[in-house]
Amino acid sequence: MSRYVAAFVVSMAVSAPLAAQPQKQEPSVAGLWRVEFVTPLGQVGVNMTINQSGTKLTGHVTDEFGEYEINGRFADRQVTVVWSVPEDGKMLEITMKGTLDGNVITGTAKLGNVGEGPLSARRTGDAGDR
Repeated sequence: MSRYVAAFVVSMAVSAPLAAQPQKQEPSVAGLWRVEFVTPLGQVGVNMTINQSGTKLTGHVTDEFGEYEINGRFADRQVTVVWSVPEDGKMLEITMKGTLDGNVITGTAKLGNVGEGPLSARRTGDAGDR
């Protein structure tokens, strides 16, 4: 029986330091963002508030015409956010896809079937700063 106890003690001695190591924390995309992207009609800038719960993103985009709800996903530093705005009596879906690097997101913005262009976003504050 003491052989089993010795094996248990050895396994605990080996695994305890591994368990005590801090887990690498996944970066967060939550916060206030200034988003700039190019459309067929020129450059557009919006303010975006992103709230994060696990991989799920919610919040809103604000521009000179109003405030629009966003939904999205964040995993492995990849950000996808979708919102819709009124355009010529219909809703135009805008999809932002990019990669988070610190306080910057770079990628593309797709405007329905109109086209897509480069996008950059810079974090300007925490989501609680709104």
